[in-house]
Amino acid sequence: MKIIKQSVFLLSSVLLLFLFSGILIAQNQIPISVISSGGERQSNANYVITGTLGQVSVDLSTTTSFKLQSGFWHLYYQDVVVNVEEEDLLPLTYKLEQNYPNPFNPSTIIKFAVPERTRVLIKVYDILGGEITTLVNEELDAGRYEKTFDAATISTGVYIYRIQAGSYVNTKKMLMIK
Repeated sequence: MKIIKQSVFLLSSVLLLFLFSGILIAQNQIPISVISSGGERQSNANYVITGTLGQVSVDLSTTTSFKLQSGFWHLYYQDVVVNVEEEDLLPLTYKLEQNYPNPFNPSTIIKFAVPERTRVLIKVYDILGGEITTLVNEELDAGRYEKTFDAATISTGVYIYRIQAGSYVNTKKMLMIK
């Protein structure tokens, strides 16, 4: 009885596949040279195809009257651009970024951006407002910059760094741990 139920289920599944073969044909047609069995990876010059684990097969069957595709797969096109670096573009706004790493010992990097030629002043202060050092005090062209702050001679604690560039003023906190 169990074998009959399994046979009926299998026969009805195959019949449904033939009935809906028009839907299957409308999907991406992948050459037989890149078809794979479950869990395998195949490729040619245009495609990389990876079958999912646990499936019986991934296959393409054709005759003069029908085309049948079975199984599930992930299709990846090769040589597709997914990221474009913007490092060469000039900034549109002033920006002071959070130092990295933070907390730090003994040095950290402070990045900032200026959209036009202007005088830039960056100073580091202790938590009570006492000036520790001046990192930048010069006229800079539009662009992105980074400055290393070496804190080897100061003690553990919270410090504040402040940028003033034209009318733009911003401050951030950083933590030095020895």
